[in-house]
Amino acid sequence: MLRSALLVACLTANPSTPPAPLPEPLPEGAAKGGEPPARPAEAIVRRVQIDPARLDTELTQAAREAARKGERLLVVFGASWCEPCRALEAAFARESNRSTFRHWRLAEVDVDALPPGRVLGLDLEVVPVLVKLGPDGRPRGTLTGQRLPDLEDAEAVDAALRRFLRP
Repeated sequence: MLRSALLVACLTANPSTPPAPLPEPLPEGAAKGGEPPARPAEAIVRRVQIDPARLDTELTQAAREAARKGERLLVVFGASWCEPCRALEAAFARESNRSTFRHWRLAEVDVDALPPGRVLGLDLEVVPVLVKLGPDGRPRGTLTGQRLPDLEDAEAVDAALRRFLRP
């Protein structure tokens, strides 16, 4: 009986009448009645996937590819359990940092997935470690988590990243 009533209601509804409001708010960016879906925002920083088993080769290739496009590669060595790494992740997502990362690609590498030993000629004894790579895939600068300001201070973290990423 209920199905029949619902079917009749659907068939007799006026198509020019806007749909009834939803009982809960739509998620941000969802299309509202009759609007086309919102275009997803462009990422703040372009990310590059790196296979830790082929780290040196893939980082060199990614650095060369970035250079061909007038960009540079920033490698972040971190871990899921690393609190400062999560603070950096927030900085990589902040809209206010869009211009800072405009000419950079980001490769995130989980240190727990790496074999023991040096990586890019570096001992990774602390995380996070940020490494700027040149077009040849060689390190051109490093910034360790110890040299970052208080990670609770978003403006200070952003300023430190801007200084580090200057050409």
